[in-house]
Amino acid sequence: MKIKHLLALLLLGLSVKLYAQKTHINGLIKENTTGLPLPGATVQVKGTPITSVSDKNGLFRMYAEPGQTLEIKFLGFVTQNIIAPGDEALFEIYMKEDTRILSEIVVTGALGIQRAAKEIGGGTQVVSNEYLNQGKTINPLTGLASKVAGLRINMYDSKVDPQIQIVIRGTRSLNRSENAPIYVVDGVPVPDISRLNPNDIESITVLKGANAAALYGSEGVNGALMITTKTGSRGTERIQFSNTTTFSKAFLLPKAQKEFGQGQNGNYDPIQSESWGPRFDGSLRDFGRALPDGTQPQLLYAAPSEDNRLGIFQTGVNIQNDLSFSGGDESSTYFVSIQDVSIKGILPGDESQRTGARFNGSKKFGKLKTSYNINYIRFKKDMAPDGPWLAAYTSPANIDYSSLRDWQDPNSIANPHLYFTDQVKNPFFLLDNNRQSNKQQTLNGKIELEYEIAPWFSALYRLGMYSSFDESQNRSGKFEAAGRRNVVGSVTDINDNFQRLNGDFILNFNKQIGRFSTSLILGQNFRSDNQKTVTVGASNLLLPDLFNPGSRIGELSSGSGSSLTEYRSLAVYGEFTTGYNDYLFLTLTGRKDWVSVLAPSNRSYFYPGVSTSFVFNDAIPALKDSRVLTFGKIFASWNKTGNVTLQPYSLNNAYSQSNGFPFGNTVGFSPGSAYPNPSIQPEFVTSFEIGTQLSLFDNRLHFEGSYVYSDSEGQIFNATTSRATGYSTAIVNAGRLTNNIIELSINADVLHTKDQKLNLGLNYSHIKNQVKELYEGTSYNIFRQSYANVGQAYPSLMVSDYKRDPEGRIVINPSTGYPVLADAETHLGSMVPPFQLGFSSFYQYKSVSIGAQFDSRWGGWLYSEIIPRQYTAGTHPNTVAYDRQPFIYPNSSIELEDGRFVENRDVFSPGDKAFWDFEGKVQSNTAVQSDFFKLRELNLTFNLPPSLLSGQKIIKTASLSLIGTNLFIIRHKDNDHGDPEYLYNSTDGYVSFRQVPPYRTYGFNINVGF
Repeated sequence: MKIKHLLALLLLGLSVKLYAQKTHINGLIKENTTGLPLPGATVQVKGTPITSVSDKNGLFRMYAEPGQTLEIKFLGFVTQNIIAPGDEALFEIYMKEDTRILSEIVVTGALGIQRAAKEIGGGTQVVSNEYLNQGKTINPLTGLASKVAGLRINMYDSKVDPQIQIVIRGTRSLNRSENAPIYVVDGVPVPDISRLNPNDIESITVLKGANAAALYGSEGVNGALMITTKTGSRGTERIQFSNTTTFSKAFLLPKAQKEFGQGQNGNYDPIQSESWGPRFDGSLRDFGRALPDGTQPQLLYAAPSEDNRLGIFQTGVNIQNDLSFSGGDESSTYFVSIQDVSIKGILPGDESQRTGARFNGSKKFGKLKTSYNINYIRFKKDMAPDGPWLAAYTSPANIDYSSLRDWQDPNSIANPHLYFTDQVKNPFFLLDNNRQSNKQQTLNGKIELEYEIAPWFSALYRLGMYSSFDESQNRSGKFEAAGRRNVVGSVTDINDNFQRLNGDFILNFNKQIGRFSTSLILGQNFRSDNQKTVTVGASNLLLPDLFNPGSRIGELSSGSGSSLTEYRSLAVYGEFTTGYNDYLFLTLTGRKDWVSVLAPSNRSYFYPGVSTSFVFNDAIPALKDSRVLTFGKIFASWNKTGNVTLQPYSLNNAYSQSNGFPFGNTVGFSPGSAYPNPSIQPEFVTSFEIGTQLSLFDNRLHFEGSYVYSDSEGQIFNATTSRATGYSTAIVNAGRLTNNIIELSINADVLHTKDQKLNLGLNYSHIKNQVKELYEGTSYNIFRQSYANVGQAYPSLMVSDYKRDPEGRIVINPSTGYPVLADAETHLGSMVPPFQLGFSSFYQYKSVSIGAQFDSRWGGWLYSEIIPRQYTAGTHPNTVAYDRQPFIYPNSSIELEDGRFVENRDVFSPGDKAFWDFEGKVQSNTAVQSDFFKLRELNLTFNLPPSLLSGQKIIKTASLSLIGTNLFIIRHKDNDHGDPEYLYNSTDGYVSFRQVPPYRTYGFNINVGF
C-alpha cells in the first residue's frame, strides 16, 4: 500500500508540474495614458524562444510556467517585465510611453543599413505605409506628395499611366531630366518604382541630403528614396484582402466664352469652327453641309447651361484588388502578395491594367542570415496620344459632342467625310484613330547573404537584378478623304529591352571602446546596364486597319533602326561613425567611382563627406529628465558629390545612316551635330546643412528645422557653338546653380485620450534657386519660354510684353489702336514655386477616423499654350469683354513726338478677330501666377468593432473607407488655365493643349484581415 501511495503522489506531482508547464497566459496590453489597446506588441518568455504578439484588440494568449518572466516590448514604449500568473484569468498590462523615443528610432540609411536616427547628420523623414496610402494611391510616388518637407512631385497629365516628376531640395542640374532622386528598394537601386505596389511598402525613408545618399555615387546626388517592403512577422500568420474602387471626373478646363458662336466677322458660317459669328440667339441653324441623303443637320444656336466640352470625357473607373499572405517562425519569415489594377481613363478608349506578384522571404542558418525577394509585374495600356482634344478648346460653345461619337456612321455628321468643318477634326475620330499601346513586363529581385564572423564583425553580399521588356506601338489609321480630311496612316513599333545588375560587398564593423562606439563600413559596388532598342516605322500605310510596317508605300520612316547601349561602373566606398557617450556622433564618408561614359583620363573621381549630430538633452544633466524637452538634437553636414549626367556614347562621334546621301539611292553616313568633348569631367555638387530636431511635452510635439546650401559647378549640358566648327552644339562643363533652402516640419498630438485622438502635421520649405554662371552670355533658352538667366531662378519665365510708360500704362499705337510691344522680353519670375506647404490632419473617435492632406505652393509662374489658340479662335472670355466693338484700351497712354506720354482718351482699339489674335500672341497675357491650395487627399474610415466580429473565427479585422483626391483647389485669381501642378515636356510651369485635363476622384476601400 505504501508503494501504491508513493506512486500516486509521484504521479500527482508530475501531473501538477505538467499542468504548470501548459498553463495558458491571457493578457491585455494597453497604453498607460489613454487606455487604448496596443496591437502588435511582442511578448516573450524571457530566456526562451516562446513568443506571442498582441492582436488588434491588444489581446495575447500563450503558454508559460507560473513564475516565469514575460518581457513585453513595443516601439516607443518602455519595455516591461512581469511574472507569469498561475491561472488563466485575463490580466492587464499598461505600457508607459518612452520619453526618449526619438533617440531610439531606427531608420533605413544608405545601402539599406539600419541606423539609429540620432546618429544621422542630415535631414531624413520616414513615411509609413498608412500615411503613404491614405489616398489609396496606385503609384507610390503620388502618395508622397506634400508629405515631406522639400520634396516636390508633379504629374504630367491625367492619362491612365501619367509620368511623374520628383525633385528633392530643388533643381541641381540644368539638364531637366537629371534631377530625380535615386530609388532604392530593399537596399537595391532600381531605375523606376512607378509600377511598385504601394501596399507592398512598409515605409519610405526620404534621405534628403546628398550627404545621406553619397554612398550611392552620382545617382545619390539628388537624395534617395529608401523603400522597405513588407516582411512576415514571426509567430503570426496573416491574410489580408483589400479592394479599392474610385471614380474620376475631368475638371479645371480653361474658361471659355458662351456669348458668340461660329462664324467670321459677325456673320454665321455653318462650316466655320471658330467663334467669330453673331451672338447666340436660341435659334436652330444649319450645322455643316447637307448629308448625302439630302438631310441638312441643324444645331441649337444657344449658349449651353453646362460646359459642353466635358462631353468629350467620361467617368474614369479605377479598381484595385490586393491579396497578401504573411507569417514566420523563429528562423524564417515570408510575405506573398498579388495585385490587380484596372483603370478606365477619363478619355473614351483609354485603359490600362497592371498585375503583379511579390515574394519576400528570410531564413537564418546559425550565423548566416539570408533574405531574398522577387517581384514580377505585367502592365499594358492603350490610350490616345497627345493633342486630340485641342478642338474642344477652340470650337464653339454650343457644339453637342454627344452627337459626334458615332463617327463611323457613313451618314452621320460625325463621320470625317461629313464633319461640319475641315479646320479641325472630330475629337472622337482622333481618339479612336490615333492610339498608343504598350505591353511591359518587369522582373526585379535580390538575394542577400550576411554572415556574422564575430559579434563585432559581419560580411554582407547583396545582388540585385532589374529587367524590363517594353513593347509599344504608335499608330494612326489610314482614312482616305479629300484635302485636310485625308489621313495617310502610320505605325511605329518599338521594342525596348533593359537589364541592370547591381552588386555590393560590404564589411561591417561595430565595436564599443569605453565610452566610444565605433562603426565602420567598407564596400565595393558594381553596376551594369544593358539596353537594346529596336524601332521600325512606316508613314504611308496601304490599308486602313493593318498596322504593319511591311504594308506601306515607300521606305521606312526616319528613326527606324536599332541601338545597343551599355553602361558600367565600379566603386569603392567607406563610412566611419564614432559616438561619444551615445550623444555626440561624427560620420566620415568617401566614395571613388569609375564610370564608362567618361573618357579614360577622367572616368575616375573621388568625393568625401562629413556629418555630425549632438543629442544635447542627454549631454546636459539639467535637461536629461526634463518633461518639457524630451529630446533635442542638432546636426550638421558637408559633402562634395560627383555627378555624371551623360548618356552612354555621348563622347563618341556617332555616324547615322542617311538614305539618298550623297545622291540617288546611295546609302551614306553623316556625323552627329554635337561635338563630343573628350575633356568632359563630372559636375560636382557641394552642399552644407545644419538643423535641429526637438521633441517636447512627453513627445506630444515634434519639430525639425534645417538650412541647406548646395552649389552645383561644372554643369554638363549642350551649348550652342558656331557652325563653322562643323558642329551646332558642344558638350561642355559650364554653368553653376546654387540653392538656399529652409525646411520646417511640425507634428503634434493635440488630443490623445482613450476614445479620441487628434494629430496635426505641417511641413514647409522655401527654396531659393539661382543661376550663377553659364557657358556664354547671361541667358540660355531651355524650352520655349523657359530660360536659364544668370542671377535669376531656374527655370525663369521670359515673355513678350507691352511697352509701358513710366506710370505703368500700356502704350497704344495712335494710328492702329494696337498696343505697342516692348523691345525685349520681360522676366516674370520662377516657373517653380519657391514656397511649398503641406498640412495633414488625423482625427479618430473610437472606431471612426478621418484623415486629410492639404497641399499649397506659391511664388511661381505658369504659362499656357492653350490660351493663345483660344484668342485666335474667339473662345477666350477676354474676346467678348467689349462686346466685340471698338474700345479704349484700359489704363493706356499715347506717346507724343517729344517723348511725353498722355492718357489715351480718343484712340480706339478695333476689338475684332485680328486684334484679339494679336493680343493672344502677347505672351504676358498667357502667363499667370501659379499659386494654389488644394485638398489632395481625404479618407474617412470605419473600423468594425470587435463586437461585430465576435461569434466567428474567420474575419479578424475589417474596415470600410470613403476616399477622395483633388476634391477642391483654390487658385490665383488670374489663373483660369488649369491645374498649376501639371507640367509638360519635363518643364515646370507650362500647360499644353496636348495634356489630358486634371481630374478629381472619389470612391471607397474595403479591407479585411483573416
